[in-house]
Amino acid sequence: MKIYQNRSQLLEQLNQICIQTLKEKPRLIVALTGLCGSGKSTLGKTIRKKGFGNFAPYQIAVIDDNVMSLNLFIARPKIRNTPPNTISKII
Repeated sequence: MKIYQNRSQLLEQLNQICIQTLKEKPRLIVALTGLCGSGKSTLGKTIRKKGFGNFAPYQIAVIDDNVMSLNLFIARPKIRNTPPNTISKII
């Protein structure tokens, strides 16, 4: 396990991992987990608006609370996703 001294080192390492992965795959999904109030939504909002490392804001989509947000230069559409009911009866 690698221990990071500061946030910039962590973000630089994540940027490098994203670049390497996208050389082999067409898309990349990064999932954030953490306790309530730890900053997951704030980080998502920040990278959607400002970009991240080598990635421009228009290349990033953020899904938070079943709402996908995109930055398309002028408009920032929000697309709601209601997951299907996963409970089914067994006959």
